[in-house]
Amino acid sequence: MAERSSLLKLLVQAADAYERTLNPMLRAGLGTDLRPAHYAVFRYLAPDGSRVTALAEAAGMTQQSMGELVTHLEKCGYVERVPDPADGRARLVVTTAAGRAVVTLAGQHIQRIEESIAAELGAESLAVVRDALARLPAALANHGDTRSADGGK
Repeated sequence: MAERSSLLKLLVQAADAYERTLNPMLRAGLGTDLRPAHYAVFRYLAPDGSRVTALAEAAGMTQQSMGELVTHLEKCGYVERVPDPADGRARLVVTTAAGRAVVTLAGQHIQRIEESIAAELGAESLAVVRDALARLPAALANHGDTRSADGGK
């Protein structure tokens, strides 16, 4: 009997395949300014802006690595850093008009990809997958606190 792949492995493979499909579409419309690593900035950026520390935490990367991604996107004109109205010492990363155009373009391509997935799996199956994935964070909430597993260290 063949061994079943773990859910984590399947999720990662699906996300990788999705981004491998999306990336050439974005490159065709935007050139080579954006790489898949940059998607993390847009993926986690709040509509009213986010601090680099919050982006890094959400993406599971160091603040320095996220800062480098933001700096690259800033040089390309997709984001800018502005003073945080809640704390004048802090800065928020916000999208520029060009960045919002990138998000719009990505959204159009994502819609096409999802239409293709629906054609392959069937609309009902895709709805079941979407609903199950939406429920996963709550289902895992009690298992995600690593402090309880290692004695609070």
